[in-house]
Order: sequence, then structure tokens, then C-alpha cells
Amino acid sequence: MDTLVYEMATAADAAAIRDLSLLSYREFAAALEPEHRHAMQQHQTDMHKLEALMEQAGTFVCRSGERLVGVVFLVPSGQATTIYPADWSYIRQLGVDPAFRRMGIGRRLMELAIEEARRSGEKVLGLHTSTIMPAARKMYDELGFSLIRELPPILGQQYWLYKMSL
Repeated sequence: MDTLVYEMATAADAAAIRDLSLLSYREFAAALEPEHRHAMQQHQTDMHKLEALMEQAGTFVCRSGERLVGVVFLVPSGQATTIYPADWSYIRQLGVDPAFRRMGIGRRLMELAIEEARRSGEKVLGLHTSTIMPAARKMYDELGFSLIRELPPILGQQYWLYKMSL
């Protein structure tokens, strides 16, 4: 197996990130009702949204040789949403290729994002996750995120808001 390399993505990685997102979230899509599955897949294949996210966020990736096997986005504070206040930075779309799971890739990507948030002076780091992602919820607890509250359903699933004070 090739050595795992962690680095920042470039715009040239966008198509590979899209493909990895579809691959890594496939099992979660299978748990959704058809209309929600379709909405999730439309979101994941929207290159304009992905490119906008990559311009807004730090995009951390993991490569095994030439293959992109992990990704996470760190959105800086000042980007308020209906979920996150403007003074929070937040994590988006952690994904790991299923063939590379249980190797610590997701955890290392999260650690890199946390380190960068601290380095850049962020005070709070948030994320949201769902009932269909129990392994991710366990990892977020282990990394020191605290459950804040339940969110309204997203794609028909129960979601929670987590935060970490930096």
C-alpha cells in the first residue's frame, strides 16, 4: 500500500473530491428515502457548489498514491448559516473511501482541521452529524466535541449540533 499523504487540496482536485464524496456517502444514501437520497446526490454532484465551498473553506485531503481517499472542509468564521453563528468556524463533509476506513484517516483529517482552526485564531469549531453516522459521532466525542442540541431533521434524518471551544 502507498504511504498516506495529507495536504491541502487544489482546484484541480474538485472532480476527485466530488467522486470521493459520492463513494464515501453511498452507504448513508442507501439509508435515506428515495426523495432524500436524490437530493443528497444532487448536492454532492453540483460542481458549482463544490467549487464555491472549496473557495470558502480550507480543503484537507488524504492521498494514497494518486488516489484521493479522504477529505474534510474547514469553513472559517464569518460564514453564518441557519445552523452556525457567524463567530463559529465549522466542519463540512468529512468523507473517507470505504476501502480505506479504519485506518485513522478521518480522525487525522479532523485533527488537521482542528489544528488549523486553532492556528488561525478561531474560538469555536462546530459540526453537525446524523443518526446514520454512529462511527463519526463516536469519533467527534473522542476528539472533544460537545453535543449542543438536536437540530431539525435534515434529509429525513435526526441531526445534532456539536461544538468544540478552541
